[in-house]
Amino acid sequence: MATYPKKKRVDLEEKETDSSDGQEEMDDENIGDDDDDFLESSDEEVNEEVEIEFEAFPPQDNDFHGIKRLLQHLFSRTKVNTSQLTDLILSQNHVGCVLKQSDDQLVEESDSDDDNDDDVFGFTTVLNIIEKKNTECIQEIHKLIVDKCSTCNSEAEVNELSQILGDDSRNVGLLLCERFVNIPPQLAPPLHSSLQNDIRIAGAKNPQMKFDYYLLMSRAYQQPQLPSSKKKTKAQDINEWIFTNAEDGIFFKESVLTLHYPSQIDQAGAVDGKWKDDDTEMKTFRVVMVVPASKMNNILAEIQEAFAV
Repeated sequence: MATYPKKKRVDLEEKETDSSDGQEEMDDENIGDDDDDFLESSDEEVNEEVEIEFEAFPPQDNDFHGIKRLLQHLFSRTKVNTSQLTDLILSQNHVGCVLKQSDDQLVEESDSDDDNDDDVFGFTTVLNIIEKKNTECIQEIHKLIVDKCSTCNSEAEVNELSQILGDDSRNVGLLLCERFVNIPPQLAPPLHSSLQNDIRIAGAKNPQMKFDYYLLMSRAYQQPQLPSSKKKTKAQDINEWIFTNAEDGIFFKESVLTLHYPSQIDQAGAVDGKWKDDDTEMKTFRVVMVVPASKMNNILAEIQEAFAV
């Protein structure tokens, strides 16, 4: 798989420490939501500007803890087996990539005391959730989104989602693109383009990699809204959301079905890793989107136009 170095100036907060090797899953009380642990790991503000050259690599076994840590942000305070989900991702390392510090830069910093050669700053992949529907972690994800969405979406919307997820005649891919909050959105175009290229290559050999729909679970924030009796348009609806991954707004616009549910009771402020006293108070959500695979070329073009350097 081709790599693509991108050099950016990024304010990186101190990353949360990984769980011990012997701990199968982190306790619910210890898993922060939306990088809370990542942002609150130090009481002191980190102002140092760090220049990192990012490069994409195929996922390897030594990326297990880095990928799992990012999955725990997405599935925090849930019963989803993120260890098993990570194993599924590693089992198909020909699709997707992990975002790490470039080898050349690591060589230059080899005299550093930090053992950061296995740090994963982000990853992309897609899993066929119809093919793997009998896998425990996929069943847990299915149950999670249906149960959670049932509490704050219409019955018709939830039934439509359940029908799509339960239709064996269509391939539905769980599209995952997770990264730390301070990773620049300019990396989104190559990450998504590379993933789609991997899917095309894999699909030429395996029909199960030819997807009809993509399912996305996006981390998002919503400002408090006054209740309205009028049905909102898609354009009005998207303006209520601030997505942790900025490109998810483009997926939202192209989706055929969108649902949401609150991810925790606590409220949040800024989403860019810098918290201020006067930040607008926002609620934390997961936005569930079903996107036709036929829309992907348009989505890639829009992501390129919006975020490419």
